[in-house]
Amino acid sequence: MKNLWMAAGLIFGAVAFISCDSGSQEQTTTTATDTEQTVETETTSADTTAFSEDIREFMGYAFTNSALQMELGKLAVEKGGATQVREYGQKMVDLYGERQKELKEIAGQDSAMLTANMTEDQMGKVQELRDKDSKEFDKAYWDTVVEAHKEALGEFDDKVKDFKETDNAPFNLWARNSAKEVRAHMEEAMERRQDQKN
Repeated sequence: MKNLWMAAGLIFGAVAFISCDSGSQEQTTTTATDTEQTVETETTSADTTAFSEDIREFMGYAFTNSALQMELGKLAVEKGGATQVREYGQKMVDLYGERQKELKEIAGQDSAMLTANMTEDQMGKVQELRDKDSKEFDKAYWDTVVEAHKEALGEFDDKVKDFKETDNAPFNLWARNSAKEVRAHMEEAMERRQDQKN
């Protein structure tokens, strides 16, 4: 019996040693019975993290949406008349800056390239807000960020609905959490816009 356990230990050690340098992730499950020991390995290939073209496109959208929210936030900090506008703007700069960093890290796992170049429509929104005088700025800011968040929420909801709840890949988790945040930011902006009207 002692020899059987020693042989099983040597086999297990050899399998563990060989798997350390295989270049792929391995999960080892050991099942012991009175007369034999079975070692099963399950290998996860590195290519399972490759993003589809659809996901890469959505990542690009999410990245440029973050850039839009950051630019709008910077304008709010610079030109906002009300404290609420400036504080919300700074919050958006900080939060969307963090989202961009997270997204870069996730995209880097598959060498996906992301650029912060906004679309013409997004640049137009920023320029339109930049051109507002101080009397019009706060109202225009709330209108612009509410509308931008509504558009983003539509995109996020459209993509996230296709993700399986059980699929906890880093990007899927990021997208689901971001969709919730976009909704919360939109609702907060709507409340603050209403407060300003009162």
